[in-house]
Amino acid sequence: MTTFREYKDKVPIIQVAEALGYVVNLKKGRRRLEYKHPDGDTVIINNPNDSAKQLYFNRNGSVDRGSVVDFVANRLYRFNESYQSDTEGINKVLARFAGEPYTFKPVFMPAPAKPFVEGRYEVMPLSVAKLHYLTKERGLSWETVEKFLPFIRLVKDTHKEPSQQFPNIAFPLTRPGASDIVGYDLRNYGFKRVAPGSDRQSGMWIADFAGDPARTRNVYFGENPIDMMSFYQLKRKELDIGSSAFVSFGGGISRNQIRLALEHWPQAAKNTLFDNDYQGKVYDITLAAAISGKESSFRKEGDDLLFKANGRNFTIHATKLNLSVFERESGIRSGLHVHKSRGVKDFNEIIRSPAHEKQSLQLKR
Repeated sequence: MTTFREYKDKVPIIQVAEALGYVVNLKKGRRRLEYKHPDGDTVIINNPNDSAKQLYFNRNGSVDRGSVVDFVANRLYRFNESYQSDTEGINKVLARFAGEPYTFKPVFMPAPAKPFVEGRYEVMPLSVAKLHYLTKERGLSWETVEKFLPFIRLVKDTHKEPSQQFPNIAFPLTRPGASDIVGYDLRNYGFKRVAPGSDRQSGMWIADFAGDPARTRNVYFGENPIDMMSFYQLKRKELDIGSSAFVSFGGGISRNQIRLALEHWPQAAKNTLFDNDYQGKVYDITLAAAISGKESSFRKEGDDLLFKANGRNFTIHATKLNLSVFERESGIRSGLHVHKSRGVKDFNEIIRSPAHEKQSLQLKR
């Protein structure tokens, strides 16, 4: 069986990145290459001509960095693979790439990024009845959707052919404290996309029920609006919604998103609703380190995560990874409250489960 060390010699990070749709920008230099995914995720790859020495780091300054093994581990959700554990998934992905011929020829340039044009989207009349994707497909109640209705839009892309101009649910992306829309997170049946030009480095979906940072007692951070609405539906009797704000960072977290959010809500209690998986736990740790003002980074070796945080070096096995273990080992105390869905990946899976199964699906904190 091929080891992770052997995969590092055989599989270039560039090969995997290009297969996932990342595009090189040679204007940023050739000694180390910048690759950008259509959803905005940007990585820098060193030693492009020597796969054995290739390392990468994420442009947003997160802990997302390391070898091709780390690159795959942090993006398992992007691959069409089934697996029982992260280790099995990583092996499956790398084995596939190791068996494919590859020649590195970065001879093209990406098209210049197009700015987000809000006027491109026609805003249509909105009602709960028209958002049946959320109620019928995703299991959200009418009461939940109605509660969040002020933070949702129904839009039509006028740049498409008339026969293709279907109305889609749009979650507006804004910056904390600002009303200007800098992008849309679009959803519908079999459709999930970010509007072209959306600012994913500083824009985020914000459902601010308090309306003023001084009145905000709790801020909840998550990966997507539907999961956050699902959490509200499950816990609405326990939440003080009038003093709460819900913030979705999207499929990734940038350092600038975190900075803007923490600056806008400095006094509110911080809560996370990230997925109950490897990446969701990494997001918990990333946010906790930012709250504490401590530097934190890690690299993945097999099933072990080797951390450098708060002046300490320590190792956490992937199966033991969570914020509590990280804070105990690092000495960092962030005050962050973590909410996870027990036994399933996210909160939306709970409300979509058959009624007879819901008794066994619980929330954990």
